[in-house]
Amino acid sequence: MDRKKELLWRAYLVMFFFVVATVVILFRIFNISFIERDKWRQKGEANVQWRTVDADRGNIYAEESNLLSTSLQFFEVRMDMSVIPKDVFNKGLDSLATYLSQFDPDFIRTKSASVWKSELKAARKRGNKYFFIGKGLDIDAYNKLKKAPILRHGKYRGGMVTSRYGKRVKPYQELASRTIGVDRENADRVGLEGYFDKYLKGETDQRLMKRLSPNEDIWVPVYDPSENEIIRGDDIYSTINVDMQDVVHHELLDALRHHNAEGGVAILMETGTGAVKAISNLSRAGDSTYYEMYNQAAARLSEPGSTIKLATMLAALEDGFTNIDTVIDVNFGAKHFSDRTMHDSEKHGKKYMTMAETFELSSNVGVATIANELYNSVDGRKKWVSRLRQFGLNELTGIDLGGEAKPEIKDPVKNKDKWYGTTIPWMAHGYELMLTPLQVLNFYNTVANDGKMMKPYLISEIRKGDELKKKFDPVVMKTAIAKPESIAKAKKMMEGVVLRGTGKVIKSEYVSIAGKTGTAKTNYASKNEYARYNASFCGYFPAEDPMFTMIVVVYEPKAGVYYGGYVAGPVFKNIAEKVYALKTKQVRSLNDTVFVSTGLPGNSVGKAGDFREVFNYLGVKYNGKKSVEWARVNNDKETMQLAENKVKKALVPDVTGMGARDAVYLMENAGLRVRLQGSGRVIRQSLTPGTRANGQQVALVLN
Repeated sequence: MDRKKELLWRAYLVMFFFVVATVVILFRIFNISFIERDKWRQKGEANVQWRTVDADRGNIYAEESNLLSTSLQFFEVRMDMSVIPKDVFNKGLDSLATYLSQFDPDFIRTKSASVWKSELKAARKRGNKYFFIGKGLDIDAYNKLKKAPILRHGKYRGGMVTSRYGKRVKPYQELASRTIGVDRENADRVGLEGYFDKYLKGETDQRLMKRLSPNEDIWVPVYDPSENEIIRGDDIYSTINVDMQDVVHHELLDALRHHNAEGGVAILMETGTGAVKAISNLSRAGDSTYYEMYNQAAARLSEPGSTIKLATMLAALEDGFTNIDTVIDVNFGAKHFSDRTMHDSEKHGKKYMTMAETFELSSNVGVATIANELYNSVDGRKKWVSRLRQFGLNELTGIDLGGEAKPEIKDPVKNKDKWYGTTIPWMAHGYELMLTPLQVLNFYNTVANDGKMMKPYLISEIRKGDELKKKFDPVVMKTAIAKPESIAKAKKMMEGVVLRGTGKVIKSEYVSIAGKTGTAKTNYASKNEYARYNASFCGYFPAEDPMFTMIVVVYEPKAGVYYGGYVAGPVFKNIAEKVYALKTKQVRSLNDTVFVSTGLPGNSVGKAGDFREVFNYLGVKYNGKKSVEWARVNNDKETMQLAENKVKKALVPDVTGMGARDAVYLMENAGLRVRLQGSGRVIRQSLTPGTRANGQQVALVLN
């Protein structure tokens, strides 16, 4: 019995302690959950929080699926010394110190192995949970670091603490840089990055984060971010053509350097649709180099000078000057209007000119005479401004960019006190009104398009992976801005500018051009400084069937030449010839005959065995190693050459020139997801050959 009682007392005693412990625990839970809840919540939230994390921004693509802007993944790596077992740390310390001392200095600061060892030991002794290793590691460097001694044991035994972040890069650097825009965390985004920000930034996510230290506002994920799927924003596909953009950018840049100009703009637009194919905005920096700093194309207002004469002539054709052979008294290039004398830019010695000659030779006096006769009265001024509005020159173009400046055209009723006897004559040849280069271009494009005004646009599609979310079709803003016969006569006069007038220096052997030169003095009000000018040329090509409309503006050239035909005109001509060759795939004189010939096949890429079979069947001679699996075929005019087209594992292959079947096979074999565009052979691929293949999507453009 005594033994039984003893066991019962022991059981009761144990139960008593369990009950007391349970009561204490329940009390502590109650105390923490209700009485001290706010206190502990504040402490917990100070160092561990669910925080909102932005998705990776979507990509911006060019017309051919070339990447214009993308977010690359980078990593910051630290070590939590408190979780590393003693034997793991001691065994791997020397090896890790040596490994880090030999790592790429672009990612990890260069230190000797002995310094690394000393710092690692000191951090271990302090129990440092966030010892800094490196920042800015790309995916390859990050994967390499994960294999380092100690760190290869992972987060819980190797103490590896990782923070991932995206960094915006532009593969083509300055090409259309300002139009593509800037993604800034603490400032307004500009360009396409800003205008389409709600699509590019995607949906936000919640991630459990912990503070690195109480004294730092740096947060890292509680879990390894590489284990989580990357949430991405939508991709936007622009109308920019990379090849055309390259031509426009470098031709403008060369001209700015040659003329020592303050800056310049060039915009290339598809006439029938309003799609912008290339746009360059270059400004001179303090070191005399040129960069894309400011969107001058859409935001810089200036007096257009003689390019506005097209609007004057079109208005006159609508209002009574129905014959472009009508004779105008130009009085040898000098005439009084109210209390001022106007002069033509160059002496021509002519008393009379036809309306067409007035435009072709850019006679300020002749154009002002026409406008003065038609519009320099109280009612005439209203009619004049009404015509400018009819042509859309008072409106924003509505292009897919923020910050477009509104045209400044004086209202004869609201701004009556700003109208003088000289206002109409001076407005007629490009002064006392302000427009952006894009607004002038849109007007010229409308005339080139037989009077139909298209909205300029830069984006064709928005996609989420392979899913089409939104498509942007061409938009007609006005079906007709003038009578067809007026448009036809205006176009004939623009052709005459290049054939006989101020633009004859840019007459091309390869493509017909029509347009108008412009030279605007920017500081005519000042008499104490040297004259400053803006030189421009706006027009379209080919003249007989317009495919593209373009404006080139060179701001303040300082090399002694400032006329639009000699400064901006050659830029227009060079771009027109090269773009026309790109578009038509031919470069020949307008007087040449096109010959068709037959011979050996051209260059191609594909399965070497397929080529051998075809050549053997056709009896075509060829050279090349029999062991080659993939070949690039070259034509040396006598024998076909099968050169090896190397395909390396885990790298993006070069499939340009291949048929769709072979190209898709190689890309998918590399673990990539393929999206095809067009038919035929591959002419472009969105991922650069030789880069690491990590399961990305690759777009193949076929033609």
